[in-house]
Amino acid sequence: MSLSIYMPQSDADIETRPLEGKTILLAEDEERLRTIMAMMIEELGAHVISVADGQGALDAYKAGDVAIDLVILDMRMSGLSGAGTFRQLLSYDPGVKVVLSSGVLPDDDLVDMLLENRGGFIEKPFNLDRLCEVLRLVLSGEPVIQRL
Repeated sequence: MSLSIYMPQSDADIETRPLEGKTILLAEDEERLRTIMAMMIEELGAHVISVADGQGALDAYKAGDVAIDLVILDMRMSGLSGAGTFRQLLSYDPGVKVVLSSGVLPDDDLVDMLLENRGGFIEKPFNLDRLCEVLRLVLSGEPVIQRL
């Protein structure tokens, strides 16, 4: 399995709407950040389902109302953590595509779990270019750990 390390690209390298037709489930407990991230993802062309915590992410994913292409989880949410939510999502759907996000780097065990399951990690703060690249790689089945 190969590991992609994010290399910044210019704004000109991003297509107009590279995630058109995709549905992203976003779980972030900080409302302001959740709103900003949802706007960024929508700018990339994806439909966003926003929830405030891990349990909300599990409920939305299991509801199956719409096919979810990728889940973004804040690692440090109140209640069920991003890592705990990731583990439960894997038990429901071993093929789930997940990107964890945090201002703190994940421990080695969590990195290994992400790599084994072709997931990703993006360190906060990030810009639209970085977010786009990580989401595109994970959606294509390539694991990526992005650090500043």
